[in-house]
Amino acid sequence: MSTRLRAGAALLLALAPAAAQDPPHHAPPVRVQHRLHVRLDPAERQLQVADEMTVDGAGIIALTLGAQFALQEATLDGRALPAPIRTQSEQRWSIDLGALGAHRLALRYGGELAPLMPTDHRGTLEEMPPMASPRGSYLPAGSGWIAQLGDLPFEYRLQLELAPGQRGLVPGQLSEEQDSAQGYRALFTTAHPFEGIDLFAAPYVVVERWLERDGGEPIRLRTWFHPEIADLSASYLAALERYFTLYEGWIGDYPFGEFSVVSSPLPTGFGMPTLTYLGVDVLKLPFIKSTSLGHEVLHNWWGNGVYVDYATGNWAEGLTTFMADYTYKEQAGPEAARGLRLDWLRDFAAVPPGQDQPLRVFTARTHGTSQIVGYDKAAFVFLMLRDGLGEMAFNAGVQRFWREQRFRRAGWADLQRAFEHTSGQALGDFFDQWLTRSGAPRLRIEHAQLDRDGADFVVRVRLVQTQPAYALRVPLVLDSEAGAEVHMVQLDAQRQSFDLRSASRPRALQLDPELRLFRRLDDGELPPILRQVMLDPNALTVVPADDPEIQAQAQALSARLMDHAPRLRRTLPDRETPVLLIGAHREVDAFLATNGLPARPPQVSGNGTAQIWTARQRNGATLAVVSVDGREALAALMRALPHYGRQSWLVFQGTQAIDRGVWPSQAMSWRFDR
Repeated sequence: MSTRLRAGAALLLALAPAAAQDPPHHAPPVRVQHRLHVRLDPAERQLQVADEMTVDGAGIIALTLGAQFALQEATLDGRALPAPIRTQSEQRWSIDLGALGAHRLALRYGGELAPLMPTDHRGTLEEMPPMASPRGSYLPAGSGWIAQLGDLPFEYRLQLELAPGQRGLVPGQLSEEQDSAQGYRALFTTAHPFEGIDLFAAPYVVVERWLERDGGEPIRLRTWFHPEIADLSASYLAALERYFTLYEGWIGDYPFGEFSVVSSPLPTGFGMPTLTYLGVDVLKLPFIKSTSLGHEVLHNWWGNGVYVDYATGNWAEGLTTFMADYTYKEQAGPEAARGLRLDWLRDFAAVPPGQDQPLRVFTARTHGTSQIVGYDKAAFVFLMLRDGLGEMAFNAGVQRFWREQRFRRAGWADLQRAFEHTSGQALGDFFDQWLTRSGAPRLRIEHAQLDRDGADFVVRVRLVQTQPAYALRVPLVLDSEAGAEVHMVQLDAQRQSFDLRSASRPRALQLDPELRLFRRLDDGELPPILRQVMLDPNALTVVPADDPEIQAQAQALSARLMDHAPRLRRTLPDRETPVLLIGAHREVDAFLATNGLPARPPQVSGNGTAQIWTARQRNGATLAVVSVDGREALAALMRALPHYGRQSWLVFQGTQAIDRGVWPSQAMSWRFDR
């Protein structure tokens, strides 16, 4: 799932226009309020907006509006504004407000919206225009359908009118609502500044439930579902109740009065203040209620309740991933939690050297590598922080951060101060090394020796890490006759020695077998997965097929799988290069045999219409194979296969993955001879 993370508006891609750079002698406005009357006819794709803004401030401001809208009125304090400067995407004014005070800026405009465009999940991560159709309308924040004053947050009061048979909403508090034969009318208000307005409309079936709270106003919970999935409403509302109970107890009171789950005709997965916008097909998936839904709920604290200071990096995706996705795995048990940590580390190992970025640079997900850094690595940082501080101090830090920063713009430094206050520890070095460096440390056991010291056994171990050295709390586990013994050591140098004492004879020493450190995995811990080929910009696609249609479909599949433009060839490259091999079963088997590559593994042989697996080439580079029984099987992989990058092998029957797995890995260990 992707999550739009723009504090106070649609969350993942910061779509709002960049803030205008005001001349140094002009103070920016301090408060903006919109009073909007919006009429939308989805069948005709017509939008009409009347917007009366109160701008409390002085000096020069930049005002922008989408280029496709025709102006009927544009005035400041009753005086007509000059004609805007027009570009292909927007019309723009530079306005001198004059003296400090409350100024009235009025706009009336309208125009025809784009038709609802078919797209895939990757396409929803890109900028989309305001779109309308009877099936569903989506007007994204920052797409120009609402006039914007730089990137200034604003409050609003929005009256929405829709054609009969349609219902719609925007983020905020639903204050009034009327649905009749004449159409749908609703009033939405905000009590806190937002940074944009997303509008949604469709022939929704609305189901409502109120969540009572001790000592507080109840929360209105709603589903706005297309008719074909309306029967899912009860289970989604029950899941919402669980999430609000969890996060209010963990963080603090929910900052709004309501929350809605809204279905989309597009394959979206967005979170905004007071709602989440999820694709109809996404909502049908049985696991969404126990995974992505909670992630989107939590963004109403992190991102929409505390805004992100993007100038210093996006902390909200990592904290949300840790307190949502990872927490649900912990609730499922230690094995599930370790499995997710292993997934994160495998994904990071698939990022080619030099392709990642420091956490301070991450602002939004734009491709697979950015998600691995901004979501997974950041979540791992919070895991290591909790391990170091203890759960009580960590949770107290989260609660303090919420109390101090609610409806304010905050950065990593504000988080650091909150955790320092509750733990009593100086955390500057911890945050500095994990936020300002790209990459991750690589650790290994350089030498280990077992000695006796009286009745005790002593393991003398020397650890080595890559330069520049990190300060790491490294778990070392002695596998002894009495069981596993965990020793925490502080590794601060490139090479450092430690003595581990045990009353029982150790059989082996393991380094971080539970994977609680963010690090580059050792080769033995890292079996090949599809993502190692998908993310590598040097990867080549080999298609040994003679059939032109197979060749064309293979090229299209490669484009869907890769994070870069595909490069096709018919033969295996000479140099050490990751390869994606695509073809029919007979051609694939012949190619593997001719080039001395590992044969089709038994886990996939003879099953399904498509078989996918990874292996190592003779030069050590990763090989990913897509083997199909014909053109239809290859075409059936286009939509689903890109979502299985963490797998080592899969079997598809048509469009469905019927079996999958990851090759086993081995913990980094040192065995002692008896």
